[in-house]
Amino acid sequence: MPHPTLLAMPLAVLLGAVGIWSVNAGSVPTPALGAHEQIASPLPAAEIANASHAIDQLVKADLDRHNLKAAPLAGDETFLRRVYLDIMGRIPTYAEISAYSADRSSRKRQELVRALLASEGHVSRQFDWFADLLRAQTRLSDRYAGQAYLDWLKQAIREDKPYDKMVSEMLRAEGPALEPGNGATGYYLRDAGMPLDNMANTVRVFLGTQLTCAQCHNHPNDKWTRQDFFAMAAFTNGTSVQAKLNIGKGNMQELRKLEKDGSADLKNVVRQLGQTLGLKVQNNDQTSIKLPADYQYPDAKPGAPLRPHVMFGAALPVPAKGDPRDVYAAWMTAPENPRFTLVIANRMWKEAMGSGLIEPVDHLMDDSVASNPELMDYLTRLMIGVKYDLRKFQEILYSTETYQRAATKEEPAAGEPWRYQAAVLHRMTAEQTWDSLLTLVVPDLDQQKGADAQAMIAFYQDNKDKGPDDLVAMVKDIAGFRGKGKELQQEFQELRAQFDKARADKAAPDVMKQLQEKMRALGEQRRGMEMEADPYKKFIKSIPRKKAQEGKGVGQLLRASELPAPAPGNHLLRTFGQSDREMIDNSTDSPAVTQALGLLNGFVDSDVLGKGSQLAEAVAKAPGAEEKARVLFLTILTRQPSAHELAVTSTEIGASKDGWANIAWCLLNSHEFLFVQ
Repeated sequence: MPHPTLLAMPLAVLLGAVGIWSVNAGSVPTPALGAHEQIASPLPAAEIANASHAIDQLVKADLDRHNLKAAPLAGDETFLRRVYLDIMGRIPTYAEISAYSADRSSRKRQELVRALLASEGHVSRQFDWFADLLRAQTRLSDRYAGQAYLDWLKQAIREDKPYDKMVSEMLRAEGPALEPGNGATGYYLRDAGMPLDNMANTVRVFLGTQLTCAQCHNHPNDKWTRQDFFAMAAFTNGTSVQAKLNIGKGNMQELRKLEKDGSADLKNVVRQLGQTLGLKVQNNDQTSIKLPADYQYPDAKPGAPLRPHVMFGAALPVPAKGDPRDVYAAWMTAPENPRFTLVIANRMWKEAMGSGLIEPVDHLMDDSVASNPELMDYLTRLMIGVKYDLRKFQEILYSTETYQRAATKEEPAAGEPWRYQAAVLHRMTAEQTWDSLLTLVVPDLDQQKGADAQAMIAFYQDNKDKGPDDLVAMVKDIAGFRGKGKELQQEFQELRAQFDKARADKAAPDVMKQLQEKMRALGEQRRGMEMEADPYKKFIKSIPRKKAQEGKGVGQLLRASELPAPAPGNHLLRTFGQSDREMIDNSTDSPAVTQALGLLNGFVDSDVLGKGSQLAEAVAKAPGAEEKARVLFLTILTRQPSAHELAVTSTEIGASKDGWANIAWCLLNSHEFLFVQ
């Protein structure tokens, strides 16, 4: 039952209860800092629990205005599958389905939403979303280790760090990239050497505004000028990435000589140590930028210095000394900057509902109008009311009737926005597809962890205070080990050739055994040398890790969030449209022939239907053909089979040993598996 107080309020009072000023409901606000009324107290917890009902009322009012009727609520099975995919990024397991079915509570949907949002699986799902948005990669700028950045992002999600604080930490990040807890520096490492691109990406991601065109000329379709672009770029003009050993004490002359005149191995070691021990984001407190030499407008001269200036709102004082990013980050994330709040509220709405109230979500202009202005206004206020707690905001959205309605295959007419009378039917993302398949293979999937930055951070901690003499010795030792490793590799190849020839000549068994023993001993020696040549491996061994999954695909049966980002080009994730993380929101859910081939062959047969998979074990435990058929439908499609489906599939299962696998293969290759209803 909707909260009576909320529903009895006039709209203006209802929106004011969330605790923020009134913004123009008809267009995207262009704020002036400090020009709005004082922010009231945050929305109380009791009101937050009922805010979902207020959202439903605003949606209903919009439907009534357009003479549209809302679809009925989706059934429990449809809701269960949808909410697991949307919040956890995977389908529910057979055990989770059974537990939900047995729950007779009238509030089980709301309780499930809350539990899923607090789960480790949600960390994986939300990380995939953020990684796509932020173009987060395992190797940043194609040369720097990015795992510390990925770890920081996951931990921020795990601890439910407020969104405004997350953004502020990224924009203010500085210092050694491998200092514990300093992973936010990855935000600048991602665009190392491209500060103008970094600023343009920042404005697009966090303010939903595209400035890129204004880098070379006044924007042809928006109000932004080239001077606006460089005035914003001035905030981060003094921020740069350093990746070079530069110890502040002692004589660096010998190390620099190795770096300049040493062998290829020595130069490579110096470079690699610079990209770990010396990698940092630094700021030189520069508070201006020079306009380009080709600046072509009468408002300033080419090459003239330009002080930082925010692109909208009242001018802010930027100190003559110090880091101007403090002003930059504070202005960007301030509640008085409603474009910042509106953009993340709109993005969260799109993630939950399938379409933004303003589309595109990252191309806002002064005349951009939300499809439901009152709702957009309310959501903007609500985000501030929950203090940018995305988990709490999502709990409200996923608890609405709007989210829980049955899906429709019908789309709005061309040029018409989605009115949310029904859920948006859509394909799974690449990550949802992969993680759902793994759910059928791996027990406790959400607890399986891949590589992290602990080893590299430990290496940094152990060596960061070494002086030049120790660093020179270290460089020479590592280069020497690598050279010896190459020699051992050559010896091993020669020995292997001898072994192959002896086998072809049908040599005596004792001769073959001696060659095998020599190869084994040489292989062990070579591996030991490789360990010494890689300064991180010994730290990897020293860090306790959970036991990897046994069976096929050891080390690879991990959620998308735990694999290298992005996955290799031939991985099923990439086949199904995972972003290459080169551009913002660059993933796709478009169908392709290669996707069908990926499901028809390979991983499904070898792992999902293989012996020891979670699916195979669940089917094996089910008594009788009909019960096995029910297990297959529930585990793969999260629903019971119809009477006709049960009759057909149980007959096939009872007819042969592999009958269950044939049915499973058909269900996994169906459109129903790939779509979210």
